[in-house]
Amino acid sequence: MRATKQRFKIITYDNPRTDSVSWRVTGTKRDGSRVRENFTREHDAKCRHVELEAEFLTRETETNLRATSLTDVQVKLAEMSFRRLADDADLPRAVDFWLKQGRRNSVATESPRLDEAIKQFTAWLDGAKDSTGNGICTLRDFSRRGLRNRVAIFGNSIGNLHVDEITPEIIESFLGKLKVSLVTRDNYKRAISRFFSWSIERPRRWTATNPCREIKIEKGEKQPPTVLTLKQCEDLLQASERNGIAPYLALCLFGGLRPFEATRLTWQAVNLQDKEIRLEGNQTKTGRARVVTICPTLHAWLKTYKDTPFFPSNWRKAFDAVKEAAGFGTTDADTKRTPWTPDAMRHTAVSYYFRNTGSYGQTAEQFGNSEAIIKAHYQGRVSTADAKKFYALRPQKGASK
Repeated sequence: MRATKQRFKIITYDNPRTDSVSWRVTGTKRDGSRVRENFTREHDAKCRHVELEAEFLTRETETNLRATSLTDVQVKLAEMSFRRLADDADLPRAVDFWLKQGRRNSVATESPRLDEAIKQFTAWLDGAKDSTGNGICTLRDFSRRGLRNRVAIFGNSIGNLHVDEITPEIIESFLGKLKVSLVTRDNYKRAISRFFSWSIERPRRWTATNPCREIKIEKGEKQPPTVLTLKQCEDLLQASERNGIAPYLALCLFGGLRPFEATRLTWQAVNLQDKEIRLEGNQTKTGRARVVTICPTLHAWLKTYKDTPFFPSNWRKAFDAVKEAAGFGTTDADTKRTPWTPDAMRHTAVSYYFRNTGSYGQTAEQFGNSEAIIKAHYQGRVSTADAKKFYALRPQKGASK
């Protein structure tokens, strides 16, 4: 059987201007016009070749075959939309108008005012079911607490508008007035975004769009992890003994537990005999269980303060007192003291542990990170001499005996 003659060809040639390889599609259309088009990518040349061949064979010039990621249904919907518009350029503007106005007006449920919406959101965080009896909040206590506080501050700051009346500009104005770090500002945006996502979900459907999607907070270049000095470590530990939260500080500083991991820990998970702490998946950031090896220094602290609660009822007040005693600020607005980095104790623990062991794999397993993270952020942060002094820090309670 004779092969179908191709009327268009792809020719590979060296482009002398750019000193690179290019692909040229050549041939003649049915109307006699000559085609001679150059492409820098072979894929684009092949797509154009197929397009020209199909156009020639079907004798159609208005329904060219195009390379597209759209499904058949999406292509048909696009064709219908273009036919209904006087100008093709109106389509993006029509979509923007629909997202901002049309979908909001099509929401079946009447949008409540912000005070009432936040009241229901808070009740959901506290365990209440939605009107269908479903939708129970499964977030961790730490996440619930952050959402509850930040969304409440947002609601008290912008006025009691209807939920679907809140625009990106209103949220940006609120965020811009916060006297906090860029990271904290981004945390506020994430909390507000979670509130709007919840408001969009059925059975509420109080609004059709999440205004936070249009807001971007530039956090700048990521700073290296904060590693505490030996003096800061010593001051924090001594203050923790005076304020009754020594086990918590020891867990974070020598065990490298994240703050919320330490607050969830109970003594049942601590095996002093085998020198292990088991964290379950619902206690960790990654959702995966891990076993933390208790080093001799941490063992000394835990043995001294055995059965003392890791997270007592007065923890917040006690921890603020500990930070203040060590020269750290207790709030973002406190500019007179050194800013406190929430994961500073964990960063310190990882840095000293890696210096002490020299093992990427062992360090990654101990702290629930990847080896790549250890290599990128924690090696070379502290010296061998300082590591020796760090692990020599022991509790003062009973030291004179």
